[in-house]
Amino acid sequence: MVAPAARGRGVGTGLLDVLLLPAMDDRAGAVTDHQDTAALNFFRCRGWRQTVHPQPGAHPAQIVLLAPRPPALSEIPVLP
Repeated sequence: MVAPAARGRGVGTGLLDVLLLPAMDDRAGAVTDHQDTAALNFFRCRGWRQTVHPQPGAHPAQIVLLAPRPPALSEIPVLP
């Protein structure tokens, strides 16, 4: 999670890229609530694919997303 005041500055993307470094293949996933539009938009804008859709009446209704591919080391931004 990134604080609302820090959103849009690359913080979440940087954290996600670092977390994916050990997964040097496409076997990375995330689970989020179907109503968390900020999280869904974050992952979808980065090419993550939704694989599990919420089941009607399920509580909590969760969505599973898979990473498009892991980042290359050269793609990781260097934070000051």
